[in-house]
Amino acid sequence: MPMLLDAWLARTERRCLYWWEPADGSVNVGDYLSKVIVSSMLSLRDLALREKRDRNHRLFAVGSVLHNARDGETVWGSGINGKIPEQRHAFRHLDVRAVRGPLTRRFLAGKGIEAPPVYGDPALLMPLFFPAALLDTAPVRDFVVVPHFNEPAGKFDRYREQLVLPTCKPVDFVRRLLAARLVVSSSLHGIILAEAYGVPAVYLDSGNGENQFKYDDYYHGTGRMQWHSGSSVEECLQKGGNGDFELHRLQRGLMAAFPYELW
Repeated sequence: MPMLLDAWLARTERRCLYWWEPADGSVNVGDYLSKVIVSSMLSLRDLALREKRDRNHRLFAVGSVLHNARDGETVWGSGINGKIPEQRHAFRHLDVRAVRGPLTRRFLAGKGIEAPPVYGDPALLMPLFFPAALLDTAPVRDFVVVPHFNEPAGKFDRYREQLVLPTCKPVDFVRRLLAARLVVSSSLHGIILAEAYGVPAVYLDSGNGENQFKYDDYYHGTGRMQWHSGSSVEECLQKGGNGDFELHRLQRGLMAAFPYELW
């Protein structure tokens, strides 16, 4: 009976919120964050994900997943994945409350879809719900390296002691980032979560197969039109992080734009 209940709950939640999950059921922290952040926002109003009134139209929050959206669905912070062909974005109208950045907004405008200039990845809200002071962290080290989900860990054998894989759940992942003075990351959400918690981060552009669109989209959404990356861990260590941005302004904008009325 508990297994049947769990299966029903999982199906119901996925009718309310879209998040990508690997076929084997494992975790990719950036995508799993969508469920964590949206559930946390709803808890502020004593609401639960499964209580969404219209389950025929999903909410899209964290992730480069808009190519999976259907007409009439709601967007709160999601972005376009630059490696997905334009024709795979088959929607004609969406209810857009916020997007990850201005490049996603421009893409939607090109399809005749209006989006407000409310920018930010909802993962930036993580420290509001899970403050660093409440998370036990490991002893501080100079840096950690976060591969992209699609990169084999063996590619970074030289940095085995500094490796943080994006296959753990968000709180554990954040604990590991907080133990670093600098985060070197191929994973976009390695960068976003590190910066949300005040840890400098830099993009490791090491041939992970990802398109730069989503990184530009995120940085531009934070107001940083110029940003740097490195093609090796060593180059990233030399360059360091990409500077501060108005985190609290983005957090306020995202929270004000959350579509509570759908519940």
